[in-house]
Amino acid sequence: MRQSIGLTTLAIASLVFATSDAAQESSGARVDFARDVQPILRQQCYGCHGPTKQTNGFRLDRRSDAMRGSTVNPGLIRPGNSAASFMYARIAGDAFGPQMPPTGAMRPEQIATIKAWIDQGAEWPDALAGEMPVKPVDPGATRAVDALRAGDITTFRSLAAADPKVGSLRGPGGSTPLMYAVLYADPAAARLLLDGGADPNIRNDAGATASNSSNVARRPSL
Repeated sequence: MRQSIGLTTLAIASLVFATSDAAQESSGARVDFARDVQPILRQQCYGCHGPTKQTNGFRLDRRSDAMRGSTVNPGLIRPGNSAASFMYARIAGDAFGPQMPPTGAMRPEQIATIKAWIDQGAEWPDALAGEMPVKPVDPGATRAVDALRAGDITTFRSLAAADPKVGSLRGPGGSTPLMYAVLYADPAAARLLLDGGADPNIRNDAGATASNSSNVARRPSL
C-alpha cells in the first residue's frame, strides 16, 4: 500500500514538473543578447564576419552592418522571422550551401538560441551596437567623384594634382574617388590615385572595396 502511494506521488510530481517545463517552453524564455547571443557570435562568427575580415561584406560585430546584411545578400537577419533569415538557414543546415561556420556546425543549443533571438525580434541593445561615429564626407573627395561621374577627366586630374591623397578620402556613401575611378574612368585615372597613395582596401558603407573584384562589379552607393 505504501509503495502504491509512493508511486502515485512520484507520478503526480513528474506530471507537475512536466507541465511546468512545457509551459516554460511554450512561453519561450527571453533571449538576452549580451548573455546568450553575442558570445556565440564572438566564438563562432567573428573569424569570418568580424572587425578584421568580412566575407561577402557581412559583418556581425556591429549592429548596423549585421542588420544591413552582406554585399551579395541584404537582409540576412529578419527580426521576428527566423524562417526568412538566411543567416539562420546557413547555420541550421546545408539547404543553401555548406553549413556555417565552415570550421564545424554550432551546437544544437546555440542554433536554437540564434533562432529564438531572431524570432523574438533580434533585439540588439545600443550599448552593444559597436557603432563608430560616421566620418563626414570630404568636400574634395565629393568634387573628385562628381568629376569622374561626369567624365570630366581634366578637372579630376587637377584635383588629384592638388591633393595626391584624395583617392583615399571619404566620398558619398563612404566610397572613395579610387572606387569611382575604377568604375567610371580609365585605368590611368585609377593609377594616378594609386600612385598618390590611395588605399584600395578601404570599405564604403556597403562593405565594398576598390580592390575586391566582386565588390567592384557592384557600383558604390550613389
